[in-house]
Amino acid sequence: MTEDAADSTTLAFIYDREATAQTDSLNRRIATCRAYAAKMKWEVAGQWVDRGDVALTDRRPHWRGMVAAMEAQGQGRKIVCLVADWGRISHNHEESARLRRLVSLADGVCITARGEDDSGEGASRGRLTSPPPPPGRVFDDASKLLRRRGQVVAPGTTLVPHES
Repeated sequence: MTEDAADSTTLAFIYDREATAQTDSLNRRIATCRAYAAKMKWEVAGQWVDRGDVALTDRRPHWRGMVAAMEAQGQGRKIVCLVADWGRISHNHEESARLRRLVSLADGVCITARGEDDSGEGASRGRLTSPPPPPGRVFDDASKLLRRRGQVVAPGTTLVPHES
């Protein structure tokens, strides 16, 4: 199998978080991830963005939704969580490890748009040993709120505007 053929089987799940209302930096980071995925010839499954206060905790509904989408869509394919840089997951090392562990449990790997990964290969951050964050009501509460608003969010849904 050629390298190009192997890369085309990779499914990228773009993730970001933004605690503020501004979107310029967020849109630039998402565009950076999309450009990296295109360069690597990866298929983009969608993008997930946690906003506001939940972006500052490890109980992130869109991170968990992304992991659920990875489990559902990644069967038989290499799956990656693509972020602009490690800070987009968390600046707290323990919290970052717990969140990345959820991706690892879904048979995925976290990769930055700089080419760093946590798979133990290349420019890596090493294998993850921290347990995943404890289950919480945050995801259920967010789902209920979206349903009350009449919004349906399925895996792979684009949650921020982007240019194709």
